[in-house]
Amino acid sequence: MEIVTYEVMCDVLKKLLKKRGMSEKDINELAYYVVNFFGYNDCVVDNTLTPADRYVFNTLEELGIVRTVVDEITISRSKLWRIHYWLYRMDTIEKIFNQEDVEEEENPEDVYKRIFNEE
Repeated sequence: MEIVTYEVMCDVLKKLLKKRGMSEKDINELAYYVVNFFGYNDCVVDNTLTPADRYVFNTLEELGIVRTVVDEITISRSKLWRIHYWLYRMDTIEKIFNQEDVEEEENPEDVYKRIFNEE
């Protein structure tokens, strides 16, 4: 997978966040939000993010679909300049995207009601 499209990001986020109770509308908006930062690239410069954006990216990092990288560049007078990037974790995204949807476990109360209502 070379480019993470909106459809791919939607599918990955649905598999990760739907079981945590996030609505499909919110997941689609989050996917759109994330894909707009990356565009056709696989990295985003951290300097372009607001604190709210950074919070979202930290959450995505906890989910395992992005990671951070730091470049250190020596500028005049031997000063060190650090540039922080956010990168897609393409291996993880591809793995989640290719997973089959796992059926959610049935609520024990529903099983009980179904068993005793059938008799």
